[in-house]
Amino acid sequence: MMRLATFGIILLPLYFAVPALILYFVVKLAVKNAIRELKEEKIL
Repeated sequence: MMRLATFGIILLPLYFAVPALILYFVVKLAVKNAIRELKEEKIL
């Protein structure tokens, strides 16, 4: 039983960190592309 609890303690942060990292990189890429497009259109 102790092994299962230790496994859960290790797995729980990964369960939240992986989607958060994916979301971070998707948003970062979207903002980067949006800024590039605005610069091409001479808005920025």
